[in-house]
Amino acid sequence: MDNRKSIEEVRADFPSLKRLRKGKPPIYLDNACTTLAPGQVIESIREYYTEYPSCSGTRSRHWFAQEVSERIEGNTRKGLKGSRQIIAEFINAGSEKEIIFTLNTTHAINTVALGFPFQPGDVVLLTDKEHNSNLVPWLKLQKTGRIKVDFTAPNDQDSFDLDAFERKVKTNRVKLVSMAYTSNVTGYTIPAKEIIKIAHQYGALVLLDGAQAVPHQTVDVQNLDVDFLTFSLHKMCGPRGVGVLYGKKEFLGQNPHEEDEAEHVIAPAILGGGTVADSTYHSYTLMLPPDRFEAGVQNYPAQIAAGVAIQYLQQIGMDRIRDHETSLNHFLTKELIHRYGDTGWFRIIGPQAASQRGGILTFEVKRPNAVGIAVELSEKNNVMIRDSVFCVHSYFNKMFGPEWTRPISHSDHRMVYRVSWYFYNTIEECQAFLETLDDVFKERGYI
Repeated sequence: MDNRKSIEEVRADFPSLKRLRKGKPPIYLDNACTTLAPGQVIESIREYYTEYPSCSGTRSRHWFAQEVSERIEGNTRKGLKGSRQIIAEFINAGSEKEIIFTLNTTHAINTVALGFPFQPGDVVLLTDKEHNSNLVPWLKLQKTGRIKVDFTAPNDQDSFDLDAFERKVKTNRVKLVSMAYTSNVTGYTIPAKEIIKIAHQYGALVLLDGAQAVPHQTVDVQNLDVDFLTFSLHKMCGPRGVGVLYGKKEFLGQNPHEEDEAEHVIAPAILGGGTVADSTYHSYTLMLPPDRFEAGVQNYPAQIAAGVAIQYLQQIGMDRIRDHETSLNHFLTKELIHRYGDTGWFRIIGPQAASQRGGILTFEVKRPNAVGIAVELSEKNNVMIRDSVFCVHSYFNKMFGPEWTRPISHSDHRMVYRVSWYFYNTIEECQAFLETLDDVFKERGYI
């Protein structure tokens, strides 16, 4: 944790951690779903609605609009950095023009999927653990005949197999590699730089779904040489309803007419206000990126708050965040294995080494009536974790078989639970989770 600010001081920034239910505070361990928001982020949203609640200066030319634009686009004359520049510097983009605001990671991935100039027979290559947001858009394109979807398999340790990946890229017509940088199921982070190097060697571009990576570690898009990166601010202490699509400038377009762009440039899937430089009853010309991808009135308060959230994380320190999460994972992993590792009905999913799972620990309970544990943890001690499939139905259906959530016999009952933490979580909270889980298991007769 940041030596300049104790964990108690950090936790004081989060109003939701001060709530009490049944006389007890929340124990929030569902951060892979969405993180809590500090007061600084909340205040920036309140400030927008009370001080300058208008369109931005790209539409209007008045006082309020100028203030909105300065907070999003910056003002070099005044020495002000806007959110777009803050984000660009955070991931080391070459320019803030490579930063496109979206609704979330899902929207960002769909922006690439719907705008990429695929040719029939082109292949999009995925892993076997993709979130529905990085699976279903590609399956839909496959149904229409625009692409083929293929998958690269992991090795025996359930880690990324670079040799198998290279064979896939080498022998197939892979146009785009699209993969979760960090799995929201196992917490495993793929060797992205090596993957990108191999993909580029065979002429494929790479999109990284960074929803579970960007909030937890330093990500340098230029060092990675990645072509597209997506992430959501709600997973990194930011507002809901805003995400980011980073794209190398050569893939975002530089010509006013779509038909004049190079064959590898993605086209905007949604057009309208803010994306168009001019139009007649018969034709139109586009704005330059990023504007051509940001149609309609934007979520200005969320875009402003996005910059505030990232500056907050920078004050904590990304390396410190990563180290703190890994430390908690080591503690929980050791305790869970010690308590239940030899029961035969409990197992951690994914790599067994805590250092390979960052801020996520997912475990399976295979016992009669294995469902409902998350509800009991919440009711008993305000412990909040996630259950079910985490929007990765395909992976669990492959692992457990179709209809596994509706077993025929009691011996086939199982459920999967995910514990995920962030820099404001503590060892004491992890201990409370373990004690409450122990109580639930005892009451159910599991132990």
